[in-house]
Amino acid sequence: MNILVTGSEGSLAQMLIPHLLGEGHDVVGVDNFARYGEKEGKREYDFHKGDLTRTDVVEGLFSEYDFDVVFHNAALIYGVVGFHKKPADILADNNLMTMSLLKYGKDKVSKFIYMSSSMVYEMCRTVPHREEDADKSAVMSTAYGLSKYIGERVVRSFHDQFGTKYTIWRPFNIITPFETPEESGFSHVFSDMVRKIIGERQNPLEIFGDGNQIRCFTNINDVADAIISYSLDSRSDNEAFNIGNPEPLKIRELVELIVDLGKEKGVLPSDYEIEYKHLEIYSDDVKKRIPDVSKMERVFGWKAKVKARESLSQYIDYYAENMMK
Repeated sequence: MNILVTGSEGSLAQMLIPHLLGEGHDVVGVDNFARYGEKEGKREYDFHKGDLTRTDVVEGLFSEYDFDVVFHNAALIYGVVGFHKKPADILADNNLMTMSLLKYGKDKVSKFIYMSSSMVYEMCRTVPHREEDADKSAVMSTAYGLSKYIGERVVRSFHDQFGTKYTIWRPFNIITPFETPEESGFSHVFSDMVRKIIGERQNPLEIFGDGNQIRCFTNINDVADAIISYSLDSRSDNEAFNIGNPEPLKIRELVELIVDLGKEKGVLPSDYEIEYKHLEIYSDDVKKRIPDVSKMERVFGWKAKVKARESLSQYIDYYAENMMK
């Protein structure tokens, strides 16, 4: 099959593409390098540098190639602060990309795999979050969460009108143990905390609110395993699935875990103690975000394998080796 992968320079796409090539598919990647910076080197697939918010770029791709499948990973996020500083950009650009890809692909693409987010559950009161809960509370407090939910509705509407099959994936707080220096602290709480605690020795440590917000952290290898294994499986057709490790962790517990691991690995003094500086919390901050993964277990027999401690341990090793020189 001919497969388009958007956001192809991202960590998840870079795990997906070799698998697709190994299965004999023809892959085309597109990225604008906005998030990671431009990378050089030979690629084993056709690559286009391009901005998918430009309809002429999208139209050109679909004129040049007959795509059977699209993996849509590209998105603007800007991190926690960016949610509030660039809401118009996030909302407009994310949905323009999704709409354009579907518009120009509707007559050719047989399946559209959409990388959504646990942010679609921002205002859900039911915890843990089941897939159907997003539609029961379809008001999001951030532009990013809203852009992802609208994107899901756009994907479904193209299925309803044109018959384009889809799978929607909703990953929960991905931990990437090999996250690049450019990405570190950019959008993920775990990498931001490692940078502040181990890299900068920020003490007192700045945290939003009291640190009792609960999150679940999912290793990128588990996320990649699910997407690689089941995106082209007919059992995933026209369904949304949570991908997550349902192990709950308070932000304070995350901090304590980083400190403990830092001491064990010798990158923090053995007597290091953390104090806190509590920043004003955003009014729309989510107190609990925990996935219900029973649908993944029921349909595919899938469960996350990597615990948060192991993921953080891997990331701290990578951080110490690559970012503390």
